[in-house]
Amino acid sequence: MPTPVPLPDFCLRPEFAEDTEVCGSLSHYKIELAVDPSSARVTGHEEILYTNMEDGPQDDIYLRLLPNSPTYGGTMTVTNLTLGGRPITPVVELETSALRLPVEPSLQVGRSVRLTMDFEVEVPTTSATGHGLFSYVGSVMALPDVYPFVPVYDDEGWNVELAPTHGDDVYADVASFEVTIEAPPEFTVIASGFCGLPRDGVWTCEAAPVREFALVLGSNYERASRVANGVVVNSYYYTNHSKSGSRALDVAVDALTLFSDLFGPYPYTELDVVETPNRLGGMEYPGLVVVEDSLYPGGSRVEWLTAHEVAHQWWFGLVGSDQVDEPWLDEALTQYSTLLYYEMVYGPEKAESVLDVEFVRTRQELVRRGLDLPVGLPAGAYTSELYWKVVYDKGALYFHELRRELGDRVFFEVLRTYLRNNRYGVATAGDWLAAVEEVSGDSYWPLYQEWILGSDVRDVR
Repeated sequence: MPTPVPLPDFCLRPEFAEDTEVCGSLSHYKIELAVDPSSARVTGHEEILYTNMEDGPQDDIYLRLLPNSPTYGGTMTVTNLTLGGRPITPVVELETSALRLPVEPSLQVGRSVRLTMDFEVEVPTTSATGHGLFSYVGSVMALPDVYPFVPVYDDEGWNVELAPTHGDDVYADVASFEVTIEAPPEFTVIASGFCGLPRDGVWTCEAAPVREFALVLGSNYERASRVANGVVVNSYYYTNHSKSGSRALDVAVDALTLFSDLFGPYPYTELDVVETPNRLGGMEYPGLVVVEDSLYPGGSRVEWLTAHEVAHQWWFGLVGSDQVDEPWLDEALTQYSTLLYYEMVYGPEKAESVLDVEFVRTRQELVRRGLDLPVGLPAGAYTSELYWKVVYDKGALYFHELRRELGDRVFFEVLRTYLRNNRYGVATAGDWLAAVEEVSGDSYWPLYQEWILGSDVRDVR
């Protein structure tokens, strides 16, 4: 096996090093984590420098505690909470997954405040809850969002709502992260951003500008790596799954290269594909995607999931959206981007076959069963089955029909414009339509109304 490529020592590629300034006054997270696999616990200390970049003063600040949400299935307790240097007693909300912190006096626009806290997390030791994405199973401890974070504040106010079990929980602005991790030295530590070499069992990691910080630890990983477009691409896989681990690396390299050409460059220095014992298939995090370990022995589905999750680095990572209320904005576009991967790698004939099998037949089944719903409903308006079939697969057909109307040159310019206009921001359906109109001179509203809005807005839970 070739010698792995050295890991980078900075989170952004040199040509994007100033992006932290482009993003304005990013909130900054400084987190200290102590991971104890023997007890499946994580203890931590955290400082958040939060800046009010909204349109008016804020009378409160929220923290999300996702380990307490039903889809994570863990337990997080927060103690010694201070706001602006003063102890504060938060208001516990949303089934203990949110804390509301009253701010007196109000936090004015452009002003910052520092929050500090200690916390302790019990990690589930089964994959039965939340698809095992947050768990310690076998030799792998998967720890996305193992810290309190500030959610998005927008025209609706603070976005604090529980996602359905089939939806994504994280709705956050980009921020900068400085994280130290104390863990047993025999573990491999894989995280968003980059991590330096451990010293005395302590890793130091940095990530910016990203929407969340994800962490995976394992005692049975091998690593294969290559450089693509100036990015170190890593595949972390179990020692007995080297064939599929190498395949995941090939797919990630191809997907990164293709999507960079089609949409716009990937600004970070590193991208990790990690085999984990999740039971969802895959999941995206900034600079890190996970793929279900049970798929590695056969390997056939690893390609689709790797390409899909890599596409999320653009549609979720670089361009954020409300994944609870407007999940189609990232999931449908990411699903269509997966088709683009197959088209560019294998040619138009293969793409037509994938289009028919994965998307067209699914839509036909929905029509036959009387379940052909609009794509643009909130995640909670669908059953789990219909969420995948409508939002992902039928939603991909909207982008395909729009591409047919616009032609390739204009369609791909729309995607590049959408990325350029909303890079590191939070996009809405209006932002998507604005990009379509900016490039083509027309929003193609009838097509959007037919596929995304539809005429049937029943709640089918």
